[in-house]
Amino acid sequence: MASASDPALPPTERYAPDAPLKPYIPAGEPVDPAQVSTLSLNALLVYADRHSPRIESARARAATVDAERQRARIFFPDNPELSLGLGPQRSAEGGGTELEIALEQRFEIAGEPGLRRRAAADRQRLAEAGVDDVRWEVHVETHRLFVDVLLAEERTQQAEQFVAFARTLRDIASRQVEAGELSPLNLLVAEADLAQTGEVLIEARQGAEALRTQLAAEIGWPTLKLPPIHGELPPIVAAPELDTLLASMAHHHPSVRMRELAVSAGHSQLRLQEREAWPEPTLGLVFGQESGPGADATARTLMVQLSVGLPLWHRNQEGRARARAELELADRQRDATIIALRQRLTDATHALNAAVERVGLYESEVVPQLEQNLSLLQRAYELGEVDIHQVSQTRERLLQVTRQHLDARQTYYESAALLEGLVGTNIWPLHEETP
Repeated sequence: MASASDPALPPTERYAPDAPLKPYIPAGEPVDPAQVSTLSLNALLVYADRHSPRIESARARAATVDAERQRARIFFPDNPELSLGLGPQRSAEGGGTELEIALEQRFEIAGEPGLRRRAAADRQRLAEAGVDDVRWEVHVETHRLFVDVLLAEERTQQAEQFVAFARTLRDIASRQVEAGELSPLNLLVAEADLAQTGEVLIEARQGAEALRTQLAAEIGWPTLKLPPIHGELPPIVAAPELDTLLASMAHHHPSVRMRELAVSAGHSQLRLQEREAWPEPTLGLVFGQESGPGADATARTLMVQLSVGLPLWHRNQEGRARARAELELADRQRDATIIALRQRLTDATHALNAAVERVGLYESEVVPQLEQNLSLLQRAYELGEVDIHQVSQTRERLLQVTRQHLDARQTYYESAALLEGLVGTNIWPLHEETP
């Protein structure tokens, strides 16, 4: 019979200790939706940890595992059995009565109760680790949506700036056309530019509102309309060293711990199933009474009975095979999880550093001078140095550049949130500059 300590079986704690660690969760009490006027990032994270529908569902699933622990606390495998027999007895000397009362209890002699409690406790730890995994996913998603909302507000403000610029040019063109200084075709171009920038503004507002609704649903806000969100976007910095991130991931990521706990739980279940193959004796106490004709014809007996099944044909082959297969599956899933996390973490690190370079291309020259460039363009148009078509082309180019800059920043912040999520904890204190 194989043993769970067989070296051919998958080892425990291959990548990290199997002791569950709580994920990084900000401290504080959740805000009261009826009284709060603005929401910070910390307030969103704390509220999500207490009220997110995904976390509440995970906690409810984990609570069902407690039923196994309740059963494992029972020492005896079955209830005692009480049997009663009563019937007439006939012989040549006459008739009588026979009475038999038996009380039997089946026992486990291979330590199954303790192993059952251990297996149930390991499954409980695994369920709790699953809750922590979901808590961390919600934490990362809430953080990502927070920065996306702030960027969407910036996108809206920039769109409003371009609409104001296009409206001013339209008004200038309208006055010049009325004065006979320009062809009505110039006013048509200005009106088209105003409509185009207005469409960008509508799109930006719609996108911001959709993100706010998504954030409200993610954190479990009682309504889908959040109060105003305030906060500053962290500075854009390169990722910490990849080796540092990989080491931190093995130590902190809830999925790594959950897979290690699954292997430990598989070992516990296999040990239990192997012991279940042992025979389980039944101990009984039997009282018998026989009464015949005559005053002294009654005989009483009291016996202790012991019966043991012989494990010749059935030795829990199915349970042991299933437990071994589940242990092997847990080991394969552990390896697959580690490989996938490492690959995703490496890709996210490269994506974040590439986004840093992209943002730098725009922030070095173009974007800081945007407002000044629009003012200069408007002044040049008023002085007649450029015509409306040149203004339209330049305005379109500036609008495209600002959108590309915001897209690059959004890629950076989403990559940063993804990177933090893959590490399993707040990574930025590892860096000199903390976002």
